[in-house]
Amino acid sequence: MTKKNADKFKLRPELLQDGDAYIEERLLNPEFKKIWYEESLKVQVALRVHESRKKKGLSQEKLAKEAKTTQKVISKIEHGEVSIGLDLLQRIAHVLDFRVELSLR
Repeated sequence: MTKKNADKFKLRPELLQDGDAYIEERLLNPEFKKIWYEESLKVQVALRVHESRKKKGLSQEKLAKEAKTTQKVISKIEHGEVSIGLDLLQRIAHVLDFRVELSLR
């Protein structure tokens, strides 16, 4: 994703209150739809981590400490700015009580 596109479609916390509705609305934009399919895994992880963290009442700092990473990394994940490895994703999932399922087809 280019810097211009990243800025245009950057995930903002105020838009993440209802992840499904947010994505549904944004997919009506053809440019967003194209980028979504290119970047969808990062966005899906961002939405899931953000929503799960909020539901558990954890700060980014507390999640980072429990997942053995930094608050800055959690922020970048929640904003879809970084791809993460499976090991970190599994640690975050453990803290937030969700399961990571991987399917290669």
